[in-house]
Amino acid sequence: MPNPLHNLPPTAKGIVAVLRVLPRVSRPRTALLAGGVVVSAVLPIGIAVVTGLLIGAIPIAARDGADSPAADRVGTLLIAVAIAILLERLTSPLLRAAVSTLGRDVDRYLQEVVLSALARPRGIAHLEDPSVIDEVRIVRGLGMSAHRPGQTVEALPEVLTSWLRAIGSAAVLTWFHWWLGLLWLVVWPIIVYRMQRDYLRVGEEGFGQSAQLRQAEYVRDLALDPPPAKEIRLWGVLDWLVTRFDTLWQAGIGPIRRARRPRPGMVLGSASAILVINVVSYGLLAYAAVRGDLTLAALAVFVGALADANEYAVGDEHLYLSNAAVTVPKVLSLEKRLAGDSAEPGLPVGADVPAQEIRYEGVLFRYPGTERDVLTGLDLVIPAGQSLAIVGDNGAGKTSLVKLLAGFYEPTGGKISVDGTDLASLDPEAWRRRVAVLFQDFTRYHLPVRDNIGLGAPEHAGDEDMLRRAAARAGIGDLIESLPNGWDTVLSQAYTDGVDLSGGQWQRVALARAMFAVEAGAKVLVLDEPAAALDVRAEAELYERFLDLTQGLTTILISHRFSTVRRADRIAVVSGGRVIEAGGHDDLMDQDGRYAHLFRLQAERFQPVGGTDA
Repeated sequence: MPNPLHNLPPTAKGIVAVLRVLPRVSRPRTALLAGGVVVSAVLPIGIAVVTGLLIGAIPIAARDGADSPAADRVGTLLIAVAIAILLERLTSPLLRAAVSTLGRDVDRYLQEVVLSALARPRGIAHLEDPSVIDEVRIVRGLGMSAHRPGQTVEALPEVLTSWLRAIGSAAVLTWFHWWLGLLWLVVWPIIVYRMQRDYLRVGEEGFGQSAQLRQAEYVRDLALDPPPAKEIRLWGVLDWLVTRFDTLWQAGIGPIRRARRPRPGMVLGSASAILVINVVSYGLLAYAAVRGDLTLAALAVFVGALADANEYAVGDEHLYLSNAAVTVPKVLSLEKRLAGDSAEPGLPVGADVPAQEIRYEGVLFRYPGTERDVLTGLDLVIPAGQSLAIVGDNGAGKTSLVKLLAGFYEPTGGKISVDGTDLASLDPEAWRRRVAVLFQDFTRYHLPVRDNIGLGAPEHAGDEDMLRRAAARAGIGDLIESLPNGWDTVLSQAYTDGVDLSGGQWQRVALARAMFAVEAGAKVLVLDEPAAALDVRAEAELYERFLDLTQGLTTILISHRFSTVRRADRIAVVSGGRVIEAGGHDDLMDQDGRYAHLFRLQAERFQPVGGTDA
C-alpha cells in the first residue's frame, strides 16, 4: 500500500517525522504540547472577538447608564477579556518550559536511536561508511550548520500556533466577506511554502557539507585534544592547524551562507503579496465602516482578526522546521537501513565452545570499499585448548584474520567454522563472550580502573574477586593499589585526582581487561602484539607467565618477537594473505623456510658485534 506521506512537501514530512517521535519520548508532555498549541491559538482569536464586542458595547452602556443591561454586558465582557488574557499569559511560559525539556529529550532520544542502530549490525563495516558517518554527525550537534533536532520541537508551538491563529482569523474574516477570508487562507500558505522551500535548501546544503565540516572539526580537535599536543608543540604546527581549520571551515560554511541569502524574487514577491492583501483588507474595512455597513463592535473584531492573520511566524522557527525536514527523517531512515543488517539471533554457543577446533577454509577477504584482497584463500586449523602463534610481514593479513574471528566482518569468500559449525550462523553476542582480545590498538578509557578492566565482561563488572584475579594475572595488581584512589582512580589527567599511565602500564590494563573476559568464561584468547609497549623486564615477565595465562585456552598470539612465538604449540607464517608454513618451532627451523630465515635474521640483531669482554 503506497505511503501517503510520500506526496507531502519535504517540510511537512519533517514536521510529521518530529510529531511521530514526540509520543515515543513522552506521551504526557506531547499531550500538553498539543493542548497548549490549541489554547495558544484560540485564546488570541477569542480575545480579539470579545475585545471587539466590548468596544461595541461601551457606547451603549454609556448611553443607558450604569444600571442598564448594557453596562452588565460590558462588565461580563471585561471579566471575560481579563480571564482570557491571564490564561494566555500563563499558558505561554508553561508551554515554553514544557517544550524546552521535551526538545532536549528528543535530542537524547535521537542519539539513543543512532547508538542502538549502530550497534545492531553484526560487524563494524558500517562504522566506516562515509554516508553513515555524515548522518551520525547530525546528532552530535557539531558545526554551525547542524541545528539540534530538538530545536524543531521548541519551535513547533510558535509555528503551529501562528498557523492555527491565521486559519482562525481567516475564518473570522469570512463573516465580513467570504472571499476575503478565503483569500487569506490561500495567500499565506503559499507564502510560507515558498519561504520553506528556501529554508529547505539551507538544510540540504548544511547536510551536504557534513564531510567538509567533519574535516574542519577534526583539525580543530587536533589543536584542542591532549593526545596530539606533544607533536603539535614539538613541530610548531599550531598556526598551520588554525589556518587549515579556517580554510576548511570557510569552504564548508560558504555554500551554506550563500544558500541562506534570500532570493530577491521570493522576498519581493512575498512582500508584495502581503502588502496588496493588507491594503485590500483594511481598505474594505474602512470603506464599510464609513458607509455604516459595520458596527463599531464588528469593525473592532475584524481589525483584530486582520492583525492576527499577519502574525504567522516567519523567523528562525521555519529554518528549524526545514532543518528537521532534512535531518530527522535521515536519522530515522538510518535506523531502518541498519535494521536490515541487524544480527539475527543465531545458534546458541555452549560454555565449552570451542571444544574441538576453529577452522579457516579458503577464506578470502577484502575491506569494504577497497579493491585489494587482504586474505587470498587462507587455510588454517586452530585446535581447541592449544596455542597458535601467527607471524608474518606487516600487511600480511594477521590482524584481519582476528577481526574475522571476532565477527567484525564477514569473509568475502570461504568460511570460518567453530567445532564444525559455520561462524556466521552462531549468535554473535554469545560467540563474542567466548572471545577475549588484547588488540594492538586497544582503547584507553578515561574511566576508573575498575571500569577499564570490568568492561571486558560488563555483566560481571561488580565482582571484586574477579577483578582482582584478572589484575593479578596481568601483573598490574600492585600498580592499582598504589594509585591515589586505588580501583576508583580515573585513568586520565583531565579529571581531578586522575592519573595517566605509561604505555606499558596501559597495555597491562588492557591485558587485565582480556583476562577479566577469560574469568567470565571466554575460551579463546587473542594477544595481538601483547608486549609492544612493554620494557624488556616486563616483557620477560609476561612471557615467563605465558603458559599460565593461556592454560586451558585456545590462544592466538600475534607477535614480531620470535623469542615469544617459539613458546606456542604451533606457529603459522602468513604471507600474501595465506598460510605458507605451519608447525612447531623446531619443525619450522628444520624446514629452513621463511620462518627460519626471519628467526635467524632477528637473532642476529642480539648477537655481540665483537668478542666478549674480558
